[in-house]
Amino acid sequence: MSRKYYIFVFTIIYLSFSIDPCYGLNKIPVSGIVKNIEGNLLPEAQLTLIRQKKSVTTNRFGEFDFGKVFPNDTILIEINGFQYQTLSPSSDMEISLYPKSEIQELINGARNGTTVIVPSGIHYVYPDFNMDSTVGMTINHKSDITITGEIDSEIRLKVPNADIFYIHESNNITIKNITIGYYQSEKGNKPSIISYDEAENFSSAFRLARGQLGKNSIFRYKGDLYHTNSINEPSDRIISGRGINLYNSSDIFIDSLKIFGENNICLNAENSKNIHIKNSEANEGLYGFVFNNCTNVIIGNSIISDNREILYNKNAQIELNENIIKIDGNYVPEFVQIEGGFIEMLDETIIPPPKPTYLRANSFSISRTEITFKQFDAFCVATNREKPDDSEWGRGNRPVINITYDEAILYCEWLGDLLSKKIRLPSVEEWEYAARGGVNGGDDNLYSGSNTLEDVSWCKFNSNDKTQPVGLKNSNELGIYDMSGNVYEFCGAVKDSMIVLKGGSWANSGVGCRLSDHAVSKVDFWDDNIGFRCVISEL
Repeated sequence: MSRKYYIFVFTIIYLSFSIDPCYGLNKIPVSGIVKNIEGNLLPEAQLTLIRQKKSVTTNRFGEFDFGKVFPNDTILIEINGFQYQTLSPSSDMEISLYPKSEIQELINGARNGTTVIVPSGIHYVYPDFNMDSTVGMTINHKSDITITGEIDSEIRLKVPNADIFYIHESNNITIKNITIGYYQSEKGNKPSIISYDEAENFSSAFRLARGQLGKNSIFRYKGDLYHTNSINEPSDRIISGRGINLYNSSDIFIDSLKIFGENNICLNAENSKNIHIKNSEANEGLYGFVFNNCTNVIIGNSIISDNREILYNKNAQIELNENIIKIDGNYVPEFVQIEGGFIEMLDETIIPPPKPTYLRANSFSISRTEITFKQFDAFCVATNREKPDDSEWGRGNRPVINITYDEAILYCEWLGDLLSKKIRLPSVEEWEYAARGGVNGGDDNLYSGSNTLEDVSWCKFNSNDKTQPVGLKNSNELGIYDMSGNVYEFCGAVKDSMIVLKGGSWANSGVGCRLSDHAVSKVDFWDDNIGFRCVISEL
């Protein structure tokens, strides 16, 4: 055969493979409108057919028309101030674009050593659906970044179940003086999410949602939330969002930050360390805080309010200091986690000293202060009972008084139901173990945290013959207050119709306030120098 024949055959084969397969399809009319997610039409949006290299621009009514084009292509939609989007062409298209936020781009683009100032006012943001559909702002593999707000600055994410801040493998990050949360309408309602529970199965629900809502939308099926973009299996459900989500990060400083969880997790941290939170608020979340495999976590002088759970702790070292906690609108005590163990008790005043005895306790948590009027009054309102008398000394943060042993038990049961925990009065051994500082303390001190009575106690010499607000004296080694003085405290268990009281009160001198001392009373006895604190049993 001639050389010309081979060239001819080769050319035919080459052309057969190089022709775009979309030209084997029939053309379809492609037109529609472009709008923002709120429904406002967008003029001057640029739409480009990537393979066919054809572009159009929306008119002042947000309309576009490609005429008849091959359908096997991708349309790229772009306009300043909005996230770009890619879609397959079809007839009568309705395209919704998500806006970009200037503050969002500043935070995402922040370099090491940068301080980002969030101006006053509310800044609404959406996740970047083309990058990560569950994250609003990301700090990834960075260090020495500060995000600080001017007066009344807020960042609101307009997606109900997504992370607002995601901090990943970063260190020395500071966030302060800002309110962050999820968008609510002016009426206070959360954005509506269409449910497809009546669909035959998940695949049917997905097809219905994709057809009605388009891409980059959220729908509900059988109680779980899903995205309409690139979801194939129910296992890809949307988990609860996190106001702040920390992962593999260290030296995180949060100061004067308000987080509104809107049924999400206010702050989640995993495999992170040196997390310091102060003067902040965690509000209205599924959890206030979740910590998993974290060390050196300190939360102080903060408000944890109306979350379903205060915190979830798994293999984490957490210290709570001077926080205000409210559940369902009720003030509840802050608890200190205490590691179980034993204290060797050796009386060296006896010569020769006897063999040592041991004070033992399993792990438990105990309220940092005595139960206050503010906390007990919430119980009285919730259970429609009469509030106890305050002896005209004042209520608020003073320890509750003039209550019986049985009333203390009822408070513990009510609080346990509120927190879904097993809450009770401490045993005598638990009380003294906590008062001595557990394994961090010992038998060296006469009083809880000191050998000097007035450093740690409201007693006969400094109380002005009445109770004083809790937490004003020095704490013991575990950060627990007023275990010597202020009010005697009920301990659990009744023996021969008598109960044990520990700690002494505002009316006592050193005798009674010593850790080794105790008093007894009848079950139905009450007075203005008796109160209580409670414990959570560890499972």
